[in-house]
Amino acid sequence: MSVVLAIAAIVGVSLVAALILTPLARAMARRVGAVTQPSSDRWQKPPTPLFGGVAIFLATVAGLTTAAFIVGDGWAVRLIGTGARPALGLATSAVLMLVVGLVDDLVGLRPPVKFLLQIMAGVSLLSLGGVLQVTPWYVVNVVATLFWFVALTNAFNLLDGLDGIAAGVAAIAAFFLGLTFARQGAWAHAAVTWALAGAALGFLRYNFHPASVFLGDAGSLFLGATLASLVVTAPHQASASLVSVLFVPLAIVAVPLLDTTLVAVTRTLSGRPISQGGLDHSTYRLIALGLTERQVALLLYAFAIAGGMVAILLTWLDHGLGFLVGAAFLVAMSLLAAYVGRIQSGPATQVRLLKPGTLLVRNLFYRRRLAEILLDVVLITLAYYAAYRLRFDGLLPPAYAAAFETTVGLVIALNILALTVFGVYRAPWEYAGIFDLYRMVGAILASGVALLLYAHWSVPALAESHSIIYIATLLTMAFVLASRLSFKSLELIRERSRKGARVLIYGADDGGELTLRELRNHGDLGLRPVCFVDDDARRHGAEIHGVPIVAGFDRLEWVVHRYRIDKIVIGSQRLSAQEREVIQILAAKLAVDVAEVGFQVNWLRPQAAKAVPGQPSELSVSVGSNGDGGPHGIERAADGGAARRTPTDLRMA
Repeated sequence: MSVVLAIAAIVGVSLVAALILTPLARAMARRVGAVTQPSSDRWQKPPTPLFGGVAIFLATVAGLTTAAFIVGDGWAVRLIGTGARPALGLATSAVLMLVVGLVDDLVGLRPPVKFLLQIMAGVSLLSLGGVLQVTPWYVVNVVATLFWFVALTNAFNLLDGLDGIAAGVAAIAAFFLGLTFARQGAWAHAAVTWALAGAALGFLRYNFHPASVFLGDAGSLFLGATLASLVVTAPHQASASLVSVLFVPLAIVAVPLLDTTLVAVTRTLSGRPISQGGLDHSTYRLIALGLTERQVALLLYAFAIAGGMVAILLTWLDHGLGFLVGAAFLVAMSLLAAYVGRIQSGPATQVRLLKPGTLLVRNLFYRRRLAEILLDVVLITLAYYAAYRLRFDGLLPPAYAAAFETTVGLVIALNILALTVFGVYRAPWEYAGIFDLYRMVGAILASGVALLLYAHWSVPALAESHSIIYIATLLTMAFVLASRLSFKSLELIRERSRKGARVLIYGADDGGELTLRELRNHGDLGLRPVCFVDDDARRHGAEIHGVPIVAGFDRLEWVVHRYRIDKIVIGSQRLSAQEREVIQILAAKLAVDVAEVGFQVNWLRPQAAKAVPGQPSELSVSVGSNGDGGPHGIERAADGGAARRTPTDLRMA
């Protein structure tokens, strides 16, 4: 039987089995009372039965039985691969996690107990020979294996918050993992993953929004443990490269792992226990962007498919290029996770006082820009190595491989030092502008010149091939600028998808541009700019921050109907009173509201504080945070006077 037919048979049998078994498991869950109840720390859902994991487990067994008939007498030999013990470890750890999840679904387990049982399942996998071969040191490999098992198991458990997310992502990950196993000749492992993919896909018929049954902890823990164990027990690990052993599975399961990392980091920074439930997952943050549950599920499916395709690509590339592509993909996904992490979700009551250790971490990451520096180190390294690969279009000659190894540390140091001296790390990403562009370009050019001088002095290979330094400089600029502009690009996508009243801005001058930025910064107004109108015909057809300038005043009525305008906002400060009145008359005829944005600067007179010996001062100034990142205002002291704050310089007229 061909590979395609074998895949279709295994996936098809497990899918049909899941379609049949899931309603039975749902009925059983209702009978024994395994039903979720609404909770303040979870997405509000009506009471929904669990036990979806039982259906997936049984459907996977059905798919494996089919695989046994397809493979024939050699099934057992192919299943155990290099020995029976790793295969037994795979089965033991997966089934143990299924049982632990069932107990948690029925009676509930405290987080420390559940974590301890996960450790025990990982130890059973290790004791039966399942060890990741990521380093030459056995002890390090053991720790890495245990961390991988617990992390991926918890990742799917934490991802299971919205309808269809965990099951769909697991089905996609299992399918692509099966393809990578097939390329390695590990057909038995591939059969297990395809059976798991079919089972999860069949279950998804009942779990996609609106879900009538949930995975439960039994299902999410079983899925995570099975995928983790499959990677650990895969044959040919000893001869495989680090890219195949580490980057391929990381790309395939990037979605659940990044979600778990996001939750762990944000909860640590806010002083909350990681084990505590909450609405701070990437799924809920995407809903806060305005996406529906179905849209969030489809978006994460797309990311999972992208990760699977990258993983397949990595199996075709050599070690160096595979490392480059894999690292670039993980960096891009990490940037996306960082952006999603900025979006607030959940009630404010979940935020607690920060612990001293958390304050230290927060200062390192937000004030000292440690995270930005670490990201730039990765980007600079990738750019420098990519320059060599582009120059030679393949494996590096020995002299240039040695040049890379001896200078990569210097290149990182030169670029980081230049970026620091030029003040790049002082500018927040979301407010990056033209001056920040000049700083980045100047810093990277300066480091390139320094590297060029050093190459002529000490590195003959680089001195003979200046193009490597030129390519590295250009790539570093591209990578660093792309990372800084990524937040602005994602914010633009968010703005375009924001719902609200469709707004026409009258005036495409400086005032109109400022009006556009203010409307976008104040999403609470519920106003979505869709076009400009300006009387200067030379501007027609142009855009301001992605918003088109479509016509002049003479076609205002056509624009209102063509773009389905709900409101008109006058942004230009150059209109006379008569012109404003004409706009209001026409807007009244079209049944469209008109607003005007006014900008005002109020100079405050200095007031002397009256100091009386032995008495408190009349005014006290408190400097610090008011809880939302802004400074406290000026407050009356003990005399009971009302607090005074400086007025804002922007107001809606």
